[in-house]
Amino acid sequence: MVCVGFLGTEAFDIILYIGHSLSKLKYPVLIVDLSDTGALKNAIYHGMDIDSMKDIVHYRNLNYIRRVPGWYDLKEYEDGAVFISFGYNYRNIRPLKLDYMNIIVNPFTHVLDKIAGMMKETIFNDINIKMIVRDIISPDDLETVKSSMIRVSRPESISYLYLDFNDYENALRCQKLQTVNLRKVSKRMKQLVTDEVKYITSKLSTKEVHMASVALEGEGAG
Repeated sequence: MVCVGFLGTEAFDIILYIGHSLSKLKYPVLIVDLSDTGALKNAIYHGMDIDSMKDIVHYRNLNYIRRVPGWYDLKEYEDGAVFISFGYNYRNIRPLKLDYMNIIVNPFTHVLDKIAGMMKETIFNDINIKMIVRDIISPDDLETVKSSMIRVSRPESISYLYLDFNDYENALRCQKLQTVNLRKVSKRMKQLVTDEVKYITSKLSTKEVHMASVALEGEGAG
């Protein structure tokens, strides 16, 4: 099992895209939503009388719950991935243990200050940190984020996404239609998703990683 955290500004679309891509490669995926935004909840069809605070919702090969699952719940995902959406609310997730944390930021000063404050207060022992910078307009925005965050974190890698109307519109479509498709997102978003899937599947054999890469690229990652 690979357990990945997402901490910071909204990332529901990225989580859905990575999860969807892994599920197409036949890996079981569980999304644990501990954020308070409701963004993921609104993108997952629940059906009548299903409470995702209590039970796992199964929808379109994705599985979703709004509490930390126990060992019994996790057995089905031993050969797959578990994504933890924290939003701005980092908390204990035992019995789960993160393999790495994606810190999600954008160039807004209030967001950078909030995440920097969280990073100072939280000790991520033995957890690899990666950073995804969203909604930049120019390379200067990326440099601003780097200079601000480097004081509190030295991430293993930094990825970035330009502010793109296609990404915005596709994320909106995910919520309204409760479907996941990457065919109309930006090239950089597709590349980010592909890179994350390769990173997660890198624990598998070389052949399986190559097959995952070919499948994603051939399908446009969607």
